[in-house]
Amino acid sequence: MEEHAQGEISSTEFRLLKGERILSVEKFPARIFTNAPSSLQQILRLTNSIDSSRIGENGPSVASLTFDSETLVSTDAVAPGHLRLYEVLFGRDSLRVAIDLISSYPELARATVLELARLQGVVRDDTREEEPGRIVHEARSPNDLIAIELSSRLGWGWPYYGSVDATPEFIRTLTAYIRRTEENHGFLSEHYIDRSGTERTIAYALDMALHWITTRLDASPDYLLEYKSTLPRGLENQVWKDSWDAYHHKDGSIANHDGGVAAFDAQVTTYDALLDAAYIYDMVLDDERKSRELHQRAMKLGKRILDVFWTDDEDGYFVLGLDRDSSGTLQQMKVKTSSMGHALNSRLLEENTTENIKKREQVMAHLLSPKLLNVSGIRTLASDETRFRPGAYHCGSVWLWDTHHIAKGMRRLGYSEQADDLDRRLLKVVDATKIFPEYVRGDDSATPSINTHRITLWDTINERENVVEQPPQEVQAWSVAAILAIKKRLDRKRASLQSQ
Repeated sequence: MEEHAQGEISSTEFRLLKGERILSVEKFPARIFTNAPSSLQQILRLTNSIDSSRIGENGPSVASLTFDSETLVSTDAVAPGHLRLYEVLFGRDSLRVAIDLISSYPELARATVLELARLQGVVRDDTREEEPGRIVHEARSPNDLIAIELSSRLGWGWPYYGSVDATPEFIRTLTAYIRRTEENHGFLSEHYIDRSGTERTIAYALDMALHWITTRLDASPDYLLEYKSTLPRGLENQVWKDSWDAYHHKDGSIANHDGGVAAFDAQVTTYDALLDAAYIYDMVLDDERKSRELHQRAMKLGKRILDVFWTDDEDGYFVLGLDRDSSGTLQQMKVKTSSMGHALNSRLLEENTTENIKKREQVMAHLLSPKLLNVSGIRTLASDETRFRPGAYHCGSVWLWDTHHIAKGMRRLGYSEQADDLDRRLLKVVDATKIFPEYVRGDDSATPSINTHRITLWDTINERENVVEQPPQEVQAWSVAAILAIKKRLDRKRASLQSQ
């Protein structure tokens, strides 16, 4: 029996999987804005900066904000609580913003690395999932109202460290800053005070982040960066697709989190982070032995990625991830997702071997097929997969940063026309929605659109609630950064053409 008292959506209109029933449907009034917003103005707000020359002076970006009421033409002038969920520092988000904008605002990367070094884990504390060297996931104060609610409901301590990809992203951003500022060797000697009150240098933070990664890899029987929450109700999926149902198998069954999960995109990021660190130890720290060791580790991980994440099913693609069966044997999650596109923006397939070129083209064919590509960009989950729903958080929606990341990979491998097309789709999203949405719907409509309902199901198989649709945040930092990066690139391209 359905229990949605406010429902405008019924089980006949919304596809339910076996064992699911609708618990509630809540419709939110639309907040309608007059014009497409300025990406630069929103980055200034997100980084608490007075003007573009001061970006980075007040630290990293927060993850999201709402719009001011001045541009609002609907009556809902005050943003409701469901649009104010992430107005704090998130490690992964701030690092992605910094690296996407590093060509224009390198000091934002410096400020982000410094702040995350200050928050870097120093002890093992399972209530926070803190570990020495681990980069924070969510840096809330324990007195924050959302932190209080999460602590009460889920038992989280603060700050919370439940992420495995923030740490390699930290190394990637640190290295990008050093490269961008002409090998600013002095940055590695810059001092900060860590969580224990001890004075450290950025070189120490790099060492600790590397130690955390290599310890994780060595602890895995298959040399993979795996995650498994130490909290009974910690984040099950400790990567950017962190909703509980994001990692699943072809039949829709949820990944076995008890045995550890390895996400494909996290392995790719770690592979590049190891190569970045090898570069720093060789070219900046003059430690050839350590550089060789890190390079060998990267090569070992790269081989593992190609061996265990690739499937020849459906013309070949990189699977979403791996979990383990009851005997501990690795098993592939053979679902087609946007995650495969992250291989393009990596050195994993950079060498022009016959096999690499073949894999690039197979991945490209999937990404640009109607099952993954829609009017807004690349869907997080292909439309022919069991758990696909157009408005689902990580199971069918289109995330702007994700599509931008894939487009950057396409461009660096020479697929400029396809990358430009993805950029145009992202610009169209902002023009159509008049916001910088966290994500947009992955449906087949001709115009980008956002969710206006929160739809909560009861899943009898997994014995838990599942919020399968919810409205996105209005000013998501990595969406803003993606759009601003695109506009900056187009400005540089125009300037170059005019100077010829």
